[in-house]
Amino acid sequence: QARVFPLVWLKFCAHRDAHGRARAPVMVLSCCWPTILKLVELALIVCLEIIDRWLLLFWIPLECWRKVRETGMHIVTDVQPLKRKTVVIVGANFGGLAALEEVSHNPLLHVVVIDQREYFEYTPGVLRLFCDPSLFSSLAGATPKGSHEFLLGTVTEISSSSVVVSRASGCSRVVDFDYLILATGADYRQPITPMASESTLSARASTWNKEAARVRNASSVLVLGGGAVGAELAAEIVCHYPSKRVTIVDALPHLVPLFPPRTVQHVESWFKDRRVELLLGEQLEKWDEQSCTCKDGRVIAADLVYVCFGLRSNSQPLSASDLASSLGPRKEVMVNRYLQVEGHQHIFAVGDVMSHPSGEIKQAYYAEMNGMLAGRNVLRHLQGLPLQRYPEDVAGSPVMPLVYVVSLGRYDGSLGFNKLVINGPLAALLKWFIEWTKVRQMKRRPVGKIVWALGDAVSFFLSRTILKPVAKSSD
Repeated sequence: QARVFPLVWLKFCAHRDAHGRARAPVMVLSCCWPTILKLVELALIVCLEIIDRWLLLFWIPLECWRKVRETGMHIVTDVQPLKRKTVVIVGANFGGLAALEEVSHNPLLHVVVIDQREYFEYTPGVLRLFCDPSLFSSLAGATPKGSHEFLLGTVTEISSSSVVVSRASGCSRVVDFDYLILATGADYRQPITPMASESTLSARASTWNKEAARVRNASSVLVLGGGAVGAELAAEIVCHYPSKRVTIVDALPHLVPLFPPRTVQHVESWFKDRRVELLLGEQLEKWDEQSCTCKDGRVIAADLVYVCFGLRSNSQPLSASDLASSLGPRKEVMVNRYLQVEGHQHIFAVGDVMSHPSGEIKQAYYAEMNGMLAGRNVLRHLQGLPLQRYPEDVAGSPVMPLVYVVSLGRYDGSLGFNKLVINGPLAALLKWFIEWTKVRQMKRRPVGKIVWALGDAVSFFLSRTILKPVAKSSD
């Protein structure tokens, strides 16, 4: 505190005119926001960590009791092994881990999780690692362990009855299943999406360190794509390196066009205030690692070029199997209202790899909700119960709430919940809170589980009652 308050006072004194009179309070406060938010974050971390430690005192005995109970039930089921069904989950990030949480406690199921990485990564936050790779440890963690079986490898083939897993040793293993949950996500291009060779936390950390060095050494950066990914990446670079020349090119007339006008205006104003060149409404002819060429022949050069469009579903293992007919025009897996692959009642697909009739945007939040429902429907199908519909039986309404946060560096952003839009430092603080608690939930920490159980329930209630979603246009 002795160091922080003088810092705030110095910033206040630095904003006085030639006569010693203080300038506008808003201007002074805006300059102090980073210090204020750091203090709030630190206080919240201390409080949440203390709460988490206290919760563990009760959580650990409850988990032990549950495991003992499961072990006893497993002993009974092992006498009749034919009754145990195999559930294979391909992909262990947002959608896959949510599905695992639903099915892993059932003693009638043998659950196999397959991923080419031994860790999960909080994808919405990794754009910050382009400039500050030291944050990697706070955004990733080892894949949770439990009663399930984990296979490290790359799935090369998926049919209606089995998957083929290629291991690092060079050998392959065929895994037969009774139920399959596809949570393979989509390719956002490297380094946002890890390569198969980045199977360990240390290898992934090394990649981020190398990428951060490339950004640090570049004098100009060209970002192709003005959606949420492109805007957030450009904002991180601008915040860390204000002197670098940053250019954003997009074919549409506005940045982040999938979000409400207030968010669009705030994001565009933020970049204009920092003199970032926005080339909107520009069609691209071609691009490479150091330039892009527009349809009108204009060439834009830069030391670094990041392509932030062209999302591709990771459905390649299905393309040569009896499931190929379930792929849509963009190679996404087509599912019905129960998240089942059409014609295959025992196969479900969730997250970025699939296309659902609701047409919702692709975000980690929705991938989790997909995974939760798919896991529940596996259990309901096993028990002969009616399956639950998405999103009606998750949100309690025919439309999922629109929930998003667009980060503009660490201390600004735009948060939206249906009709509500919050711009500025408060949005950045809420983004940090979401990130911190979500990573804890993925690590199966009590504080993360409780915060998100309450958060999901409250958000669905608000979306049904007070802050209802905006009706989609029929145009």
